[in-house]
Amino acid sequence: MIRSIRVRLLTLSHVEVLLKNIFLTGFMGCGKTSVGRVLSARLGCDFVDLDQAIVREAGVSIKEIFASQGEPAFRRLESQALARVAAGAGAVVSTGGGAVIAPENRELMRQTGSIVNLTASIGAIAARLSRDSERPLLEGDASAERIRSMLEAREQFYADADLRIDTTAKTIEAVAAEILGSLKGCL
Repeated sequence: MIRSIRVRLLTLSHVEVLLKNIFLTGFMGCGKTSVGRVLSARLGCDFVDLDQAIVREAGVSIKEIFASQGEPAFRRLESQALARVAAGAGAVVSTGGGAVIAPENRELMRQTGSIVNLTASIGAIAARLSRDSERPLLEGDASAERIRSMLEAREQFYADADLRIDTTAKTIEAVAAEILGSLKGCL
């Protein structure tokens, strides 16, 4: 069972918040992109959707990258894109659901910002993903069992975050406000 919120003490001064990134991690369908857009607007900073950055750089969809080059090639592109984004500062970054799998990605995010993990119930994830055909790892199988299996495999990586928020029964705005409140509470 995922705890709804787990906060590791964030020790960021106001200046450090402006100089660091906020990385949103979590399984696909947990709201990283939607929350990231709202959060960046409230903070007045840049928003980067890592998956969209990869698509722009590759010139093809993620689905096409998986089909033509495979998951390992996609993960390399993902790590490269994350390194470029992390070299900057003061952005809200929506990572891909599997970005946390690579230890070097987790370490880079930890060194250059705060990690916020968004979670949701399996039912909520399945419902959200049923409206999206661009998820190559769930191609033809967005079943609760497949989602559960992938979540279990990634849980140890998702759990290593500064803040965890369950988005299941919350609005995008409420999740963004909760993140802001948690970060501001440590300033």
